[in-house]
Amino acid sequence: MSSSTELLKQKAEISTMSLHAVVKAKDSDDTNWKEIADVASVSATGAGFYIQRECRVGTLLSLMIPLAPHLRCYDHEKELYRVWGLVQHCQPLSGDEAVGFHVGVAFIGKNSPESYQENPVQGYKICGMNEDGLWKITEAKSQFKARRHIRYWANVDPYLALVDSKRDTVNGERTTTENISKNGAAVFSTLHVNVGDRVKFICEKYDFSGLAVVCNKQIGKDGRDRLHLQFVENSFPVEKLDNAIVQKRTD
Repeated sequence: MSSSTELLKQKAEISTMSLHAVVKAKDSDDTNWKEIADVASVSATGAGFYIQRECRVGTLLSLMIPLAPHLRCYDHEKELYRVWGLVQHCQPLSGDEAVGFHVGVAFIGKNSPESYQENPVQGYKICGMNEDGLWKITEAKSQFKARRHIRYWANVDPYLALVDSKRDTVNGERTTTENISKNGAAVFSTLHVNVGDRVKFICEKYDFSGLAVVCNKQIGKDGRDRLHLQFVENSFPVEKLDNAIVQKRTD
């Protein structure tokens, strides 16, 4: 195995070691808050962790984390890795004794945008990725809404390819969607990915290929793993779907 191939696999690797991170942010009244988070999973492009405070999807958090050097895009020699993360999902923990939330963030880089300095509760959305492999964001015109486009409960058969910062394919799989919309999809998948990771969604039947960010991971009642993806390059051509095989839902 070549050294370059090994490096690609390391960059895509998800760390599951015991880690803690310092998470900081500001509330709407401009007050600062800080929590020590228990990190559940982390990769070069995102992380999932547990905290007591609920976080709105689309807001920015500052993280300080002792991340392994091969998962960093900068500051490889420093003890702590400071990175800003865009909240992709925030779900309350289940169970009678569970208290807190599981938060997933996509890493955007070392510095926050200028608009954050002017308005710390400004909402953002992913619009692509930077040359360093981290996510590129832009200001959102409105707060995140759980469902902005009609979902089509259709079985579309894409190929998902996990990509590194230079878009070189590391691994992938052929799978099927549970549902799909213009801007995203829920896909059955066994890929080892983390919230914030990027995948290439390729569907020859509908002549579609686009980059997507992993916004959430969950196991359904049927025991199958699902990835919730947001398309960040192109919109899926839902108008090409066969209306005879889909069920439209907006909930």
